[in-house]
Amino acid sequence: MKRITKLFLTAAVVLFAGSVFAQDMTQAGEFYQKGTEAYQAGNEMEAVKNFKEALKIAEAAGEEGVEMVQGCKDMIPQILLSAAGKMVAAKDYANAETTYNEALEAAKSFGNEAVAKNAETKLAQIPLQQGGEALNAGNTEEAIGLFQKAVERDANNAKAHLFLGMALNKAGKSADAEASLIKAKELGDANAEKTLSQMYVASANEAMKAKKFSEAISTAEKALAIAPNPTASLIAGMSAYQAKNWNKAIAHLPNAPASAQNLYILASCYENAGKKAQACATYRKVTGDAKFGPTAKQKLVRHWALPLEDD
Repeated sequence: MKRITKLFLTAAVVLFAGSVFAQDMTQAGEFYQKGTEAYQAGNEMEAVKNFKEALKIAEAAGEEGVEMVQGCKDMIPQILLSAAGKMVAAKDYANAETTYNEALEAAKSFGNEAVAKNAETKLAQIPLQQGGEALNAGNTEEAIGLFQKAVERDANNAKAHLFLGMALNKAGKSADAEASLIKAKELGDANAEKTLSQMYVASANEAMKAKKFSEAISTAEKALAIAPNPTASLIAGMSAYQAKNWNKAIAHLPNAPASAQNLYILASCYENAGKKAQACATYRKVTGDAKFGPTAKQKLVRHWALPLEDD
């Protein structure tokens, strides 16, 4: 009799437990449905709240709740990403950061590496966007700080290095700007080389104006190492001419814009370097110019006794 009673009680407990789990899973399903409806209506945070409730109940249900547990774990981080994206669009950056961090933690906890990586990338983009706004508003130092934060969050973000380099260059911090732009170039940013070249040309021009001719030449040659650039060739050539470095000037001036003045100076460099044939040929190119032609003719006739009938 005692054995029968014990078996009856055990069966009653199992039936009761099954009934409880069934009720719990019904409630979990209701939360899941509410979460789905809230997400479809664009109420992401309300959706997350309901999916978290469904997850808690489904986890307690053991094997009965396995499928729902996985569904909740798939949905929660994705919805948090979507919610944070809306906050960024509304420029609610503080709450966006909080929500991206929540998405990151959830994704890591649930073993979703793809979403975790996405959240990390999005977190780096927030200071990048803020930095762009600060730079456009003329707040260069603030922009530098924000771009540095973006680099710290994602050291392989080429755009972050590019914009940091641009801001540093605008602030007159050319050495740091160069390092950031080179890093952006190494990471494959298509605009990094162009930006570097422009920076080198501008710096070379300033050096030439300050009569720092060696610095002007070396900086212009950095631009030329990236790609042909007539302005960089002109700066390098004219600086070399001023420094009486005839051969260096001859190396660059032929690639500068072919104005009468530039050709006359190139001819003068050939002359000073003792390259008579090149000097004569280049002087002949400007004999018809109103400003430089008379002097070029005098050199051809008096200096080398050359006839001008072909001019």
